[in-house]
Amino acid sequence: MASTSLCQQLSIMRQSFFDEGLLDHEQVSYLETLENEDDPHFIENVFTLFLRVSTRYIDSIEKALETSPVDYPVIERMLYRLKGSSASIGASKINGETNTLRNFFHDGDMESGKASLQKLKAEHATFKEKLAVYVGMLKQAKLSEY
Repeated sequence: MASTSLCQQLSIMRQSFFDEGLLDHEQVSYLETLENEDDPHFIENVFTLFLRVSTRYIDSIEKALETSPVDYPVIERMLYRLKGSSASIGASKINGETNTLRNFFHDGDMESGKASLQKLKAEHATFKEKLAVYVGMLKQAKLSEY
């Protein structure tokens, strides 16, 4: 079984995600109910997949903004995917920043959109760093159970 200290650290870290508004408690709790004997690493896998694909989506948005003319269909598609994937794991701040960015681009406000993209990238980097640590600790805790 995972050490009490590790379990306490995980619990504190998990709660901090909710307290900071990084993750939605209800959505994460739902995802945790999907973890079972057949898929004991479900939550880690979902979070890891999000970190990988969300990084690609943001990179694609940035590249599409650098093209001349700006590739709006790619931007819209990547924003739509980022919005959906962030909502599915309950990444509240990422989802909110994505919506803000979408609104700026829909309104044709490129300057605000570019500034919003930088804010999204910073928010994503912070989230990614914290979530990667959490996923690593979850894996460690589950390994110590065997």
